Amino acid sequence: MKSLIKIITTLFSPKEKKKQEKIPEENLPVYNGKIEVDKYMEFKYIVVEKSQYFQFKTPDEILKILNKRNLLWIDVKNDLLGYSNEQRSKLFILSEVTGFEIQNMLPAKGGGGSWILVCFANGKSCEIAEAGEYSFDEYADEISKVTNLPVTFLPEYYNC
Repeated sequence: MKSLIKIITTLFSPKEKKKQEKIPEENLPVYNGKIEVDKYMEFKYIVVEKSQYFQFKTPDEILKILNKRNLLWIDVKNDLLGYSNEQRSKLFILSEVTGFEIQNMLPAKGGGGSWILVCFANGKSCEIAEAGEYSFDEYADEISKVTNLPVTFLPEYYNC
């Protein structure tokens, strides 16, 4: 009988939400390769998306040009594309990147938002930043000019 009560209690008790794995800044790997930034652009108030993929401690070469903003930058010589803030950088192999996608979610039952993703030749993509709806739209032309890569707008949808 006790085991039956345990099973029933387990079924109806609130479960802990699984926390998304985030890497604290102090545990970020250090990028030891060379970096020579050719072009960059600044983003206002849009943070680097925390994730366990493609993420490094921001290299010193980037910190020198960072102006308390976020940077999207390219290094053609060393085949790098990066999106950085003072703590973290997402680094990608430039020759594997085929473009960017911007996704806007409009507010409905829930709030709105916007995401920018890096697209790869293998058909996969990686989110680099998140902000309020339409936050990345104003940067689309400049992103394309700086990186020489296309920027595509995905269809908007409502947060229902």
